[in-house]
Amino acid sequence: MRVSIAILCLMWLSSCESRTLGRCDVVRIFKEEGLEGFEGFSLGNYVCTAYWESRFKTHRVRTADTGKDYGVFQINSFKWCDDGTPGGKNMCNVPCSDLLKDDLKASVQCAKLVVKTDGLKSWDTWDSYCNGRKMDRWVKGCK
Repeated sequence: MRVSIAILCLMWLSSCESRTLGRCDVVRIFKEEGLEGFEGFSLGNYVCTAYWESRFKTHRVRTADTGKDYGVFQINSFKWCDDGTPGGKNMCNVPCSDLLKDDLKASVQCAKLVVKTDGLKSWDTWDSYCNGRKMDRWVKGCK
């Protein structure tokens, strides 16, 4: 009986680790971290991209063709962060685990480098769901 209770508690705790941020929380954090107008893109572009990449789940990790994708922007470990992926470049000079933090600082800083290097087109979701669409709805109602 005690083992069952312990297992249930551990399962509950592990589900609490992952956090899904609200849209306005993401807007506020992205604005604080300087994404409004970054490289000529409105804040809505970044919020839209993060939504379609992760649904604002800060601890999301997904297996990719090469390496894994991490955090709200699903930044790839082969090129951008370090998780031990063979041949990884770590261009953001950050452990991938830092991209899973709720404060999003490392995720935003790395995303800025991605955008400076490859543009928002680096994210297929941006091109499919955000590019050329009205971005006001992503920030509407958030102060």
